[in-house]
Amino acid sequence: MKKNWLYLLLMIMTVLLLISCGAEQQEEQIEEDADQQELEETGETERDEEEQVLDEATGHDEGDVVENEGGTFTLISKQDDIESQETGPMIVDITQINASSGQLQGDLADFLETTEIEYIQVDMEVENTSDDTIFFYPGQATITTNTGEQLESDMWLSDHIDGEFIGAVRKSGSQFFILENSTADEIETVRIIINAPHNEEWEDTGDKIDFTVEF
Repeated sequence: MKKNWLYLLLMIMTVLLLISCGAEQQEEQIEEDADQQELEETGETERDEEEQVLDEATGHDEGDVVENEGGTFTLISKQDDIESQETGPMIVDITQINASSGQLQGDLADFLETTEIEYIQVDMEVENTSDDTIFFYPGQATITTNTGEQLESDMWLSDHIDGEFIGAVRKSGSQFFILENSTADEIETVRIIINAPHNEEWEDTGDKIDFTVEF
């Protein structure tokens, strides 16, 4: 009988120990998840703030100089008379393209790890005119320039435009392309390339978009 009680007591102690360890692990996991969520939210906030600084600096006329907490920005060239592009059920309106130069300071300089920046901003509005779900990724557009650069948008500065268009919806955003080997005042043309849209069966529902904008 004593052996049975001793065995039962050991079993109870073992179960309690496992429960205690599990609770500690669960508490640690909750704390880790909370820390990760705070880090992600902080990163998103910082990205939104830096993007807003650049966006404000380029929403002006050619030759304008804008000063803010991010630095001093000069709008070199601007084109807002751009024909809409249609492919299948999708319509892409490039509302404007800017080429700008910036002298950075403060948090923006720290965020981009540079004090100078030359960039192209492409503002776009995208619409699915059908009731079908269409997959289309204008936020992953590639651009080339007359200076010989081929660029993808900067993921940290650009707006995220989700590629799943569920029915007749509209989405918009700004895409920032950081020039690497040329300056904004050298940009005369920008070629924009966006892959063809497709449906849920991965069948193309239109053609690739490929057009050039002149400043």
